[in-house]
Amino acid sequence: MLLMKFKRNITLQERLAKFTGHLVEINGAGLGLEPGRLQHVYKSSFIRVQGELFVPLSLQTIRVFDVKPPAVFRRVGIRTVFQSGKAFSNMKLVLIGSDFIEVQAKGKSPSRILFPLNQVEGIFPV
Repeated sequence: MLLMKFKRNITLQERLAKFTGHLVEINGAGLGLEPGRLQHVYKSSFIRVQGELFVPLSLQTIRVFDVKPPAVFRRVGIRTVFQSGKAFSNMKLVLIGSDFIEVQAKGKSPSRILFPLNQVEGIFPV
């Protein structure tokens, strides 16, 4: 399925650092949080959103708003370890990092969804 051109040697922490200041939505089991500003990305395992610390690799997804649509992408479906129905069955793959996958989100406002790899069971062609 030739996904290697989307592979980069970048970690989730490094990628999130590029989105500092953006509005983000934190999604995890039992979390019902409103979007907030990504204030700081620590070199270790934490990010700070609206004054609260989170461990990105423990979350289900992180959605980053106000990001331009990608020029290059590949249509894929993503199987997750959490219940998602068919929400991720037709996504635009943007990047595969060393510990995350990034896709263009569906919807009117431009945004990206970052999945820690421990939340992904597989990727399939669409």
